Amino acid sequence: MTTSALAFGALVMGTAASAAPSAQVIWSSEKNPGDGAWFSGPLSIPYALSPQANIALTSPTTTSATTLAVDPSVQFQTMLGIGTSLEESTVFNLSRMSQAKRTEVLKKLLDPATGAGMNLLRITFGTSDFTGRQFYTYDDRPAGQTDPNLTYFSIQKDIDYNIVSTIKQALAVNPNLKIFASPWSPPAWMKDNGSLIGGKLLSQYIPTLATYYRKAIQAYQAQGIPIYALTVQNEPLYQAPDYPSTSVDSTQARQLIVALKNELNANGLSTRIWAFDHNFDSALAYVTPTLNDAAGNAATDGVAFHDYAGDPSSMTQVRNAWPGKNIMMTERSVWGTSGADRMAQYFRNWAAGYNGWVTMLDSNIQPEKWTGTPGPTMLIQSASSYDNYWALPEVYLIGQYSKYVKAGAKRISSTYGSASTVTNVSFLNPDNTIVSVVINQTASSQRFKLASEGWELLATLPAKTVGTYVWARENAPTATNLLANPGFEADGTLSSWNAEWHNAELAHKVDTDYPYTGNYKLTHYSAAAYQQISGQTKAVANGTYRASVWARSSGGQRALRLYAKGYGGAELTAEIGSGAVTGYTQYIINNIPVTNGNIEVGVYSDANAGNWAAFDQFELVKQ
Repeated sequence: MTTSALAFGALVMGTAASAAPSAQVIWSSEKNPGDGAWFSGPLSIPYALSPQANIALTSPTTTSATTLAVDPSVQFQTMLGIGTSLEESTVFNLSRMSQAKRTEVLKKLLDPATGAGMNLLRITFGTSDFTGRQFYTYDDRPAGQTDPNLTYFSIQKDIDYNIVSTIKQALAVNPNLKIFASPWSPPAWMKDNGSLIGGKLLSQYIPTLATYYRKAIQAYQAQGIPIYALTVQNEPLYQAPDYPSTSVDSTQARQLIVALKNELNANGLSTRIWAFDHNFDSALAYVTPTLNDAAGNAATDGVAFHDYAGDPSSMTQVRNAWPGKNIMMTERSVWGTSGADRMAQYFRNWAAGYNGWVTMLDSNIQPEKWTGTPGPTMLIQSASSYDNYWALPEVYLIGQYSKYVKAGAKRISSTYGSASTVTNVSFLNPDNTIVSVVINQTASSQRFKLASEGWELLATLPAKTVGTYVWARENAPTATNLLANPGFEADGTLSSWNAEWHNAELAHKVDTDYPYTGNYKLTHYSAAAYQQISGQTKAVANGTYRASVWARSSGGQRALRLYAKGYGGAELTAEIGSGAVTGYTQYIINNIPVTNGNIEVGVYSDANAGNWAAFDQFELVKQ
């Protein structure tokens, strides 16, 4: 670990001697962005997630510099994640590597400590245009045959083609990965042209297709791979001439989303549904029939976008029309500092996530079956020596975000700046650190200030370089956690916690197996089916409160949730759900209006035999 990193670690733990915060500084620079020359071999990169000397924040000065105001008290969307794709082209090339090299590549991308810390992966359900295989779905039949009962459904090809094993290896590298899926085509027999290429979805098969997607989610879950979200059709407004694609109109999309939500609910699946998954310029018109419909709106968790036509401001338009929906940027490869700035624009327009598209082709630009010639991918494999690969600057430029902006971070108010000097987007992490990503697209060094809560950071950023600046928020008042023994660290006991709604024996305990933080956690488990509540009742002043918990789960429960009740209103819940939660995830109930001076906060499980759930670091704070 560098001296800079050690100093920053001490600061976060609250042991810094000085009252003034000090910022950790990391640089990455561009090199020949988007140039096909990268397929010929590696090039030197000036900075690649390179730590620099810490910079002390000072009182404001009169030094002349571009000023970027950062205000963490003004908060916007909660970040889900930042990452890339594990489409079959990348998997094909990874599969040609030795186990050790494959692990090395995945760590370079996904490891939060030693790599770029990417934590959101897109996979495809069936074939996309980036594949080394014949096009396929999970229920292909000979021409003229149909399978409305899905008798022949199988993800066996995903197993045979090492897709499943590669995703499992990715999860082993970063257990907190969230994985979402996108299909390029339903089985050909569900379409008007009987082909995976082009054509339109036949409306009569919408219920069958919803079942097909549900079975795919279940099949992956059975392999130990939870599917966090699904987009119901990649690019539904485009019929490609030579690779899998399908036209799904907005009316069909609404019907399909509602049918799929019914399938998920009936089978205890918590997978989210993201609508659209296509270009900015068509988004508002396409999603309106779904989100203006009561059932369609209730079934839709978010809206997914691609950046091949239109402007990122369309994400803000959709968000403003339906503020409760998550906004996701699910496909676009970007290069250089202009690409890093484009990412800043996505986030400034409410995107809660970003995913690059296609992670690794080889030096012959293979394998792929797209209609055009791909630009360089963030990793390139030698076509003659499979264990030889090289990383492009984009791994590190994306890492300037993904390594430091944590899941659960809030985008906060900040001055955007100008492409002629520097641009910016800033975040507040759950650990109360501020992350400011500053982008210099110009050909010369740029001097700038970050001004925040009475502090000033004065820095110079080299030409064509992205800088990430991370510091602890010193002036922010820390809300008091009103719960007693919230992390079960009081001698590893259930002190202050009550149990109820259980069967013959209690199904909760405190143990030391993989806590979220500290030495202990709460576990719900029994070898027999069980019902268990673990709760705490507190006397509090009337007002508005927030409750939260960090949780993991095997999945399979009939019900699993965080609850707040007894506060003077109807019970409120945050659903953890019946799907597996492989990495600790925070569940939050906001805006609890206490009117009677009391509140009960806790978790409950209605579980089948052998189901387990783990909980840690409960919190109840006044908002």
